[in-house]
Amino acid sequence: MLEKLENCTICPHQCGVDRKKGQIGRCQAKDTVKIALYSVHFFEEPCISGEKGSGTIFFSHCNLNCLYCQNYEISQLGKGKEYTIEQLAEIMLKQQNLGVANINLVTPTSYVPQIIEAIKIAKKNGLNIPIVYNTN
Repeated sequence: MLEKLENCTICPHQCGVDRKKGQIGRCQAKDTVKIALYSVHFFEEPCISGEKGSGTIFFSHCNLNCLYCQNYEISQLGKGKEYTIEQLAEIMLKQQNLGVANINLVTPTSYVPQIIEAIKIAKKNGLNIPIVYNTN
């Protein structure tokens, strides 16, 4: 799945950059995963948060570049920290261990290949709650 980063067509812009060689396309994402915040979120739609909260993972960068984005510092300015795929899997498991209802991936589009690999790792290590793809 990570080979998709070599000629990036993950989002509709299909910029074709080679993120594995450090090229950066419209979304500003690299081959690593950049996360601004992960936490238990009780204030998402009630059907997502439930009573246990949602294990949100807010990814940095976004392919839409919306001028009035409510998460502008995260989506456009790239606020956050880089993580490996293995670390992303660990974050998912930490969230599950906190008792959340789901793993809520916020603006994940630019990182789909890495997320898929992280879910595979997390699942092998016991991840068994739903994944919410919460995007633009």
